[in-house]
Amino acid sequence: MLNVYGITLDHTINYGSCLQTYALHKAITGIELSSGEQCSYQLIPIRTFKEIAHRTYLQPIIALFRRRFASFENKHLKFADLHSLEELPSLNEKADAFVCGSDVIWNPDFSKNQLAYYLDFARKYKFSYAASFGKAEIDEEAINVVRKPISELNEISVREKTGADLIMRFFGKTASVVADPVLLLTRDEWESVLPGSKQKKGHIFVYITHLNQTMKEFIVKLKKTTGLKVIYSAYGPKQVISQGMLLVQTPQKWLQLLHDAEYVVTNSFHATVFSVLFRRKFFTVTKNDKDKGINVRMNDFLTEIGLGDRIFSVIPKQLDLSEIAYDDISRKIETMREQSLEFLRGNLEKAYFQKTDY
Repeated sequence: MLNVYGITLDHTINYGSCLQTYALHKAITGIELSSGEQCSYQLIPIRTFKEIAHRTYLQPIIALFRRRFASFENKHLKFADLHSLEELPSLNEKADAFVCGSDVIWNPDFSKNQLAYYLDFARKYKFSYAASFGKAEIDEEAINVVRKPISELNEISVREKTGADLIMRFFGKTASVVADPVLLLTRDEWESVLPGSKQKKGHIFVYITHLNQTMKEFIVKLKKTTGLKVIYSAYGPKQVISQGMLLVQTPQKWLQLLHDAEYVVTNSFHATVFSVLFRRKFFTVTKNDKDKGINVRMNDFLTEIGLGDRIFSVIPKQLDLSEIAYDDISRKIETMREQSLEFLRGNLEKAYFQKTDY
């Protein structure tokens, strides 16, 4: 057995983060090495550590969100029994490999320069899988803080081309660009976790990480044009309170609502990816330029698969409501999946051979 430990944005109240965590867990444990060895995978629950645990005046609402996510996590994920940063080095006695990623774990706004997200404590084979900076530019001062742990990784992979450009610019290293973990699973595999629809299909599903005037007008225009019901999903506690979005779904229910939608309107990376996986008609609507800031995540992905025309920073005069020609796109996704699984398998093989050399 190859014992693998992973670190990501665990215990979140974000649907995309939760589901990508599940996908990487399932992908790793589904890999059989050339030796016949299986891989075990445990998550390091860093966001529950006493030094990091989130505290806010919105705690009751956060507790509501956490209850919606906890049953999914308890069923599908396995967490290491750790409670503080000072315990992390002890994992070197149990682990054969460490992986950090995916999601925006290397965005300084989220990581707060916590070096554990770069596996600074790990002394066994370690690599990143689809780690994301979440933006096209990083302050050089922030880079200097993480220069050593990133340079010590055995292999580096990132989720976006912009991330690979940053790695080359600041570290002089080549980073592989691999698929977000949710793309490691097929449409059928995702549909197997759906709870089943209890309502009529054919609605407009809206999932937004921040509401702005462009998004408001886009939703109104789509609703008026189609006459379809709009179902909103809350992104987080502040949205629930400030915008009255009282629907707080479980991860499975959230995925079902997106799966059953006629149209999806979002500014979320993972909602965009799931829209493609489920072959939905979707519109990704950004607040600012689509190739700037956090929008580069969606723009890089959609451009790569040939759907760069589905991301909007302004409202078009006429909405394209036609079906999207997904056949060629699905073949591109399949190629991305195969190449990314090969990267993952290759690094786990290297970790196994390093283990047997000791």
